[in-house]
Amino acid sequence: MKTASTFVLGAAMFATTMFAAPQQAASPANVAFINGDQVLTASDIGTAAAETLQASAEQWGEQINALTTELDTMQRQRQEQALTLNDSALARLNQSIEEKSVQLERLNDDARRDLERLEQQITLDVNSQLGPLVERFAAERGYDMIFDTARLQGILYYAPSRDVTADFMALVNSSVSGASQ
Repeated sequence: MKTASTFVLGAAMFATTMFAAPQQAASPANVAFINGDQVLTASDIGTAAAETLQASAEQWGEQINALTTELDTMQRQRQEQALTLNDSALARLNQSIEEKSVQLERLNDDARRDLERLEQQITLDVNSQLGPLVERFAAERGYDMIFDTARLQGILYYAPSRDVTADFMALVNSSVSGASQ
């Protein structure tokens, strides 16, 4: 199966090259590459997004840790006092432990869902900011195509000299700095 898809990819690339050759001879495409992951981790937009997500994760973590501590205390209490508590007190303690366990499970689920939603929203926000900047960057520099080297889908090779990540990040950071003033 991999051989067939490699063959199809090779054939498609060959056909594209053959049919595009006359056009390329007239005006070669000006191509650049940006490492999207580097932009997301090192640019002002990316670090602000990561900080927002981290702050929310820490808030959820504090709530989960507090509830976990309560549950651990109750379980220790049951273990230490199991022989001295009467049946009804032990049953109430077991019920409380079960309720706390369910509460902790729900809190973990809520945290996971909330963080996933927040990550999706942040991704949409970041993409809505970066999209126009990519277009502006391409227009200002005269690029016909810009590829993301972090995704390298269909790109078998690129010349590192065509990597303009640092230049793009400078534009991103200056745009963020200018917008926040």
